[in-house]
Amino acid sequence: MEKQYVVALKDAVTGVLHGGVGTFRILIDEERSGAKHFSCLVNTMRAGSKGAEHKHDVEHCWYILSGKGTMYIEGRAFEIGPDMAVFAPAETMHRIDVGPDEDLTYVVFYAPPGPEKLLKERGAHAFDVK
Repeated sequence: MEKQYVVALKDAVTGVLHGGVGTFRILIDEERSGAKHFSCLVNTMRAGSKGAEHKHDVEHCWYILSGKGTMYIEGRAFEIGPDMAVFAPAETMHRIDVGPDEDLTYVVFYAPPGPEKLLKERGAHAFDVK
């Protein structure tokens, strides 16, 4: 398969976000674009949804496009909204709770890549704590 350097949102690999709280859309990853050091997704969580606390073995960053909510990182609460960036170090417990009035849409980068592979394989159960 020829590597794609430009990917439209409508052409993203799409599925049910972990916990069933919304939709993930994988734009850039190693399989599609050849990216070896990061992956890029655009996710949407439904208004009022509560994320499940989990962690990844990679760093990641969110950039909030729309909506509001609360990001919990290591038990600390941070109010988040449009035009804000959030960083979570590897192995750091985190979760997002979305405000009641509108969906929360954000860009997420994983570096190095990895969690997006679990989303492709396991969808809503990608990050279930065992």
